[in-house]
Formats: sequence, structure tokens, C-alpha cells
Amino acid sequence: MPLSKEQEKRKVPSKTRGDEKRQEENQRFEQLLDKLEDITTNGRLKDMAYHFTDTKQVIKTNLIAGVARGVGLTVGTAIFIGLLILILSQLVSAPLVGEYIANLLDIVEANRDNE
Repeated sequence: MPLSKEQEKRKVPSKTRGDEKRQEENQRFEQLLDKLEDITTNGRLKDMAYHFTDTKQVIKTNLIAGVARGVGLTVGTAIFIGLLILILSQLVSAPLVGEYIANLLDIVEANRDNE
């Protein structure tokens, strides 16, 4: 069904039909983004000011972080070495690599017994 002359005059061109809506949405999005930026910046500044002015808090935080890193590294290394020894012990029966791995496991066992 064709449009009447009056309808043709009132018709908004297709390129600009949604521009006003998009502009409003963009403005709201930019305002929201500005608010989020202000909140995160102010939060970080407060956090930094608190941590750098209170030396006890700085020492406590760094001590806990150091202990956590040390324990994590130790546990992770122990698990990795344990899995490596388990895999290598399964490869002892391999024809070419078996002798080398067997010697390596004997050295590990000897060092473990010395401790």
C-alpha cells in the first residue's frame, strides 16, 4: 500500500530515524561511565591513602602477601615434583629412556634417604 503525500512529508529519512535515540543512549552511557570512573578513582585513592599512611597496615599486608607466596610456591613445587617422579616411574619400562630414568630415580631415592 503506497504512502499518501502527507505521510511522505512526515516520514523521517531512514538515516536519521534512530539518531536521536542513539544520542540519548550515548549520553546516558557516557554519564554512567564518568560516574564509574569517579567511583573507582576515589576508591583507589582512599585505599592508597589508608595503606600508605598506616605503617602497621603496610607491614601486615606485605607480611601476609610474602607468607602466602612462599607457602604457595613450596606447595606447588612439591606437587609438581611429585607428579614428575610419578610419571617418570611409569616410564621406566620404556625401552630407550628406561635406563636413564631408572638411574635418575635411583639418585633421587639415594638423596631422599640421606635426608
